[in-house]
Amino acid sequence: MYSKFYAETDGIYRLKIPFEKIFTSVFLIESNSGKILVDTGTTQDDVELYIIPALSAYGCRVSDIRTLVLTHKHSDHAGGSKHFLRFAPDVEVITDIKDLGDGITIYPLSGHTDDSIGVLDERSGTLISADGLQGAGVDRYRCSIKNMPAYLATIERIRNDKRIENILFSHAYEPWNKDNIFGRENVKSCVKVCESIVRRQARM
Repeated sequence: MYSKFYAETDGIYRLKIPFEKIFTSVFLIESNSGKILVDTGTTQDDVELYIIPALSAYGCRVSDIRTLVLTHKHSDHAGGSKHFLRFAPDVEVITDIKDLGDGITIYPLSGHTDDSIGVLDERSGTLISADGLQGAGVDRYRCSIKNMPAYLATIERIRNDKRIENILFSHAYEPWNKDNIFGRENVKSCVKVCESIVRRQARM
């Protein structure tokens, strides 16, 4: 579970890294222009004990990564970034909206934090949402929203974006207790649940 990248969809691979009682995820995306890494785990140890060995097992050197996407500044997603960059000082670091080419774009997911982004791979219709969609939260971390209007706008954008057929979360959010959603109807159901949870939370 915590030793290698495994395929989620064509061209997208997930590595689960232990985080407290749960896990956080790092994603590897294959593209014609090079390999893209999404997030870096929490610590220096995450980089050295999990990410680099998993890349090696996949047949990839750190120097093969052309782009590093940091979905937001929270430590369980970006905490290992400075240490990772010691091994890959020339990698392009992305923290804002950009077209990465080959049908891969940075996707705005503001709400959980103001700087939250994800990655949309139009080749497979897959959105890596990281923490951009919260469900009811996970473990001791309940649904954490910094900017409610922005989060609701994010939900509406995903609801209306017919390109999105699958969603990959970074954690196994409740109420699904899993880290992925496949199929357009399930995507619409997912954002409906996310909206109902935060609207109920706002009334409390």
